[in-house]
Amino acid sequence: MSGPAKRGGVRHVKKLALDSPKNDINVTPLVDVCLVLLIIFMVITPMMSRGKEVKLPKTEFHYNRKDKMQPVIAIDRDGILWYEKIKLGEVTPNTLAQMSESIKRGWDKVKDAENQNRVYLKADDSLPYSKVYPVLMAINEMGVTSIDLGTNEREGQ
Repeated sequence: MSGPAKRGGVRHVKKLALDSPKNDINVTPLVDVCLVLLIIFMVITPMMSRGKEVKLPKTEFHYNRKDKMQPVIAIDRDGILWYEKIKLGEVTPNTLAQMSESIKRGWDKVKDAENQNRVYLKADDSLPYSKVYPVLMAINEMGVTSIDLGTNEREGQ
């Protein structure tokens, strides 16, 4: 015979105490949840912005207002007119007419009667005013009660 039976003893295995608390923290679930939330926010955030992204002019007195879901018109630095994220083209009488029709269709989506005749206009900060003026006049001729101009707050106040 060989092994423990040869010596006549029985091998004893130390019993683990199940009552003792575990001293280490399992952070794997926490890291998993944080990474999933990060990915969700990275995917959803670009979808939440409305209208074409343009570099807005900086203002000293910036008014932060909740989005009223009014139609968004944007003019990029090349003078291209956008309705929401739909490219309409350069500012011409045809694109201004197309913009007017799009705005009227956009007002149908607005549920609040107060915001029915409002438009949000975003124009690139490098764009000369002569490119913005025809758009402002076309919006004004539609009978719009309020044109909200998009701006960013100047930093270092």
